[in-house]
Amino acid sequence: MGKNEEGVNKSTPKKPKEKRGWTSYLKEFFMLFLAIFCGFLAENYRESLSAQKIEKEYMVSLMEDLKTDTTNLKSYISSMKERSKIMDSLAVMMLSDERNQFGNQIYFLARQVFNEEPFIYSDGTIQQLKNAGNLRLIKKRNIVDELLKYEKKVRILEEWDQNESKTKSTFREMGGKVFNSNDLNATMDATMKFVLPTTNPQLITDDFNTINELAFQIHFISKMSLGNSNRAESLRKSAKELLSLVHEEYNLN
Repeated sequence: MGKNEEGVNKSTPKKPKEKRGWTSYLKEFFMLFLAIFCGFLAENYRESLSAQKIEKEYMVSLMEDLKTDTTNLKSYISSMKERSKIMDSLAVMMLSDERNQFGNQIYFLARQVFNEEPFIYSDGTIQQLKNAGNLRLIKKRNIVDELLKYEKKVRILEEWDQNESKTKSTFREMGGKVFNSNDLNATMDATMKFVLPTTNPQLITDDFNTINELAFQIHFISKMSLGNSNRAESLRKSAKELLSLVHEEYNLN
């Protein structure tokens, strides 16, 4: 610092602040906006990747459920077809004029009226999707549509299974009028296996109307079993088609 003639310190004058133009503020605003926008895009991208991962996991789980269904349905179809044949044979022997000769077979087959192998629907994945509201995660709408159609067919089969159970209840109520309880009970051993009698047990009535009424229920069970096997075959075909569609759309093994 210098001094003037009176010996007073002379300060260096301050430079006036430069005025910032509006372009500078605009640039700062644009950079801030760009940073926020890029962060927003990055977060959306991460969420998108997470959603895609979850979607794929659901599809893998769905494929496992469908594979289980196809296996269970195959067994169910075979069981229903065999059941239909058994019921037809039972009704024919009961209505035969020579039914006294078929006591062993009649009692053996009558016990199998209640032998059933129900179809157990593997619905774990679809229930998770529906209960958690995650059906929206499946971007392939054709998959969603076919999955819901498949589930509807499953419910129809289950309803027919329940109808068959009601018919078997009628058979149970009427059976005491036709079969000897002890002899019928003896056709199943302690391990729950069917045992063919050797004593040729007889029906406890010769009244044709009573026997015919029970045979009618048996024939009805036969036809319902056959109908359910046909429905199950259609359902199994749908399961395979849906399995193939999921594999194709998501490129899964």
